[in-house]
Formats: sequence, C-alpha cells, structure tokens
Amino acid sequence: MLSSSKRSLSKEDIKTADKDEKESLLEHDSDLDEEMLFTRPSTSSGNENIDNKMDTVKLQIQEVADVMRDNVQKVIDRGERLEDLQQASDRLNMAGNEFREAAKRAQRRAWLQNVKSRIIIISITVTIVLFIVVLDIMVLYLVLR
Repeated sequence: MLSSSKRSLSKEDIKTADKDEKESLLEHDSDLDEEMLFTRPSTSSGNENIDNKMDTVKLQIQEVADVMRDNVQKVIDRGERLEDLQQASDRLNMAGNEFREAAKRAQRRAWLQNVKSRIIIISITVTIVLFIVVLDIMVLYLVLR
C-alpha cells in the first residue's frame, strides 16, 4: 500500500496506471456506466491538486485490487491443496481398510492351518496308540492261546 506521505507522480505513471486499471476492469464485462467513470473528461481548469489526489487514489485502488487478486489466487490454490489432501486422505483410508481385511484373512488362514496341524498330530497319535493297543491284544491273544 502507498504510505501517507506525498509522492510525486509523473504524468507517464498516471497514464500507465489509468490504462492498466481500465484494462483490468474492462476485462471483466464492465457496464457502460463503469466505462464512463474511467473515460471522464479531463479537468482543464488547472486544478492539478485534485488530479494528483485522484491519481493517487487510483494508484491505491490499483494496489488494493492487485493485493485482492493475489489473495483470491492464494485462497484458490489453498482450496486445491486441500482437495488434494482430502483425496490423499481418502486413498490412505481405503488402503488401510484393504490392509485390515487382508490381515483378517491371513489370521483366519493361520488359525485354520494351526487347527489342521493339531488334528493331524492328534490323529497320528491316536493311530499309533490304537496300533500299539491292537498289537498288544494280538500278542496277548496269541500268548493265551
């Protein structure tokens, strides 16, 4: 922003500021009333003080408009970054859910494999015990005979 101290502005600076302001404002579908504002008749009464104040105000308005455009652009960029962050968060949440389901499936498979191995060990043990018992019965039958 311009400081409150008086600055000396050249006519070229003022014309450039007028032209830039006119172009930037007319880019956004201005009305005829707005166009008339910026094409006002020049004050040829020799009152340079009023022109300098008007030019200073126009420059300040231009600076404020530039700052506001920058702020709006920053807000838009921030919104885009927030959207990207939200999408990344959603993807991470989905990946977490998939991992949780895969972990549950792996846990079930491990439990089932553990149960199967215990059943096999118990079956082999029972078979061996039955074989020994049957063998003893046969030996005892043969001895008693």
